[in-house]
Amino acid sequence: MTTELRHDDRLLRKRYFRTLLPVMFSMLGGTANALIDSALVSVRLGRDALSAVTLSMPVYLVLCTVGTLISAGAMICSSREAGRGKMHRAREYYRTAFDMGIAASVIITLFGVLFCKPVSMLLANGSELWEKVYSYTLVTFAGSGAFIMLYVPLGFLQLDGKNRYISLCITLMVVSDLLLDVLLIYGFDLGLGGAAAASVVSSLLAALCGFFALGTGSTNYTLGKVHLRGKNILLIIKNGSAMALGKLYDALKLHQLNVIVLMAAGEGGAAVWAVLNTLSELSQIIISGVPRAASPIISTYCTARENSGIRILNRIQLETGLALSVLYTAAIVILHRPIEILFNINVDMTTALICLGLSVVFSSMGMIWERHMNSISRITVSNVSAFLRTLLLPIAFAALFAFRVKALPLWLFLPVSGAVSLLYMWAVVTVAYLASRRTDKPLSPVLLLDDTLEREHRTLSFSISANMDEACSAAEQIKDFCMENSMSTKAAMKLGLAIEEFLNVLIARVDGIASVDVFLFVVNEVAGIRISCAGKKFDPFRDMEKNDDLMMGVNMIRDLTDTVVHTYTLGLNIITVMFDDERK
Repeated sequence: MTTELRHDDRLLRKRYFRTLLPVMFSMLGGTANALIDSALVSVRLGRDALSAVTLSMPVYLVLCTVGTLISAGAMICSSREAGRGKMHRAREYYRTAFDMGIAASVIITLFGVLFCKPVSMLLANGSELWEKVYSYTLVTFAGSGAFIMLYVPLGFLQLDGKNRYISLCITLMVVSDLLLDVLLIYGFDLGLGGAAAASVVSSLLAALCGFFALGTGSTNYTLGKVHLRGKNILLIIKNGSAMALGKLYDALKLHQLNVIVLMAAGEGGAAVWAVLNTLSELSQIIISGVPRAASPIISTYCTARENSGIRILNRIQLETGLALSVLYTAAIVILHRPIEILFNINVDMTTALICLGLSVVFSSMGMIWERHMNSISRITVSNVSAFLRTLLLPIAFAALFAFRVKALPLWLFLPVSGAVSLLYMWAVVTVAYLASRRTDKPLSPVLLLDDTLEREHRTLSFSISANMDEACSAAEQIKDFCMENSMSTKAAMKLGLAIEEFLNVLIARVDGIASVDVFLFVVNEVAGIRISCAGKKFDPFRDMEKNDDLMMGVNMIRDLTDTVVHTYTLGLNIITVMFDDERK
């Protein structure tokens, strides 16, 4: 009796976690730099210097906004082109991202150097701290290119499946930042300017390392001629806007919350807020890292309309995000006393840390939902949710608890704003789902996927272990799929032969693969297959010798079909085969 075919999570879970750890580590790098700067500055230069670093943080967040806009947008556009099998177009977006990053760095550096003084006075809200803010901000503006350009190689190393190099770059950045902080703050006594310079130089070293790693070995992404096409730029900005706006909202939110906390709780409250903000930056490795690892994979699957893979990835994200958020909350609450000692805080922060931890749980769930919507091109839904969750609701509830509902802890604004933003997202998605049910293409609940092909049984997704016995045992059910879609005998034969030959090649020639995912589809008289497996890059059309026994089958399939494309993206070998179904 033949076992029923089903799409399991073996391939995607393994691929996701191999991507997740380097992505989280890359985000930990910037957070680690902030923690190192904050801790060393607090101990060496005092509480006012720590507050000045927090007041200066919006400038750094603006630079991160620009870097994220360029990198995230280019990654999404590039992964979609890879999903279509158009790697030459995917490479174009890499070069465009590089050129945009250089141009943005020059413009922002010039602006910052010219207008640093009024910006610093604005950030300090006219307080006596503005001179300290100026010292830190001037150096940050001068080195803006390092922060912006760092995002480009890290993003495309992820797409190219070179995850170990991401970890290498971030390790270099963290270690060099620590050493330079000690040297410049303690050795040369350069104060806040030295702390900022350490961050700039360490980020620059990591960026250079990333570009070098991306250009070595087997790579899909190389720097060719200048490629600033207007259409590509607009698409990058459009697709990167959700993630970038989140960074921009963080900068605006931080400035407003600095003012509210300073007015409501004084310098003591501002010091507690500085610690909460630093720990909040640390939580971004969960809040942003979990969905960032999946976002380009979802974009690739969305292009191919492989909804079963998207559902698996979202389930994995949800499980991972919840587990990590709960662990993070437990850790900061249990370690509240060491945290107070580290940052030289003389009040009990337990309540504040509980509020922060709960907000991480809500924000993690909200970010997963937002990034999913962005990846399936529902950009407006994602952007509005990010605006509410990241900017409007935190400021509104902070003002409420600071000036109106003083009986409750001020820090309660953190979890309340996160919970309300989740309620908004649920309401918007529910309305869109109900509205779609009145059309001829109803969407799925929660994820808003167009699953018309699944309902009409015009797709088949399944996973098999990497052995030919399972591949052969799937043949009968594949034949049933062909018959159900009234495919011609000729088309069904091509389909079966293509699956058999390419599975045979991948299993025989790609070392270490445990499972293979297969996606069959019939759309508008076109039948197709996508065969995916992990492992090193292997293109059967280029990496096999002409006299290889398996090459005969590959050439036969290439002659029988209309389109045969191999792509390697996100550490996955993907072979796409398509042909017209001449129904006779």
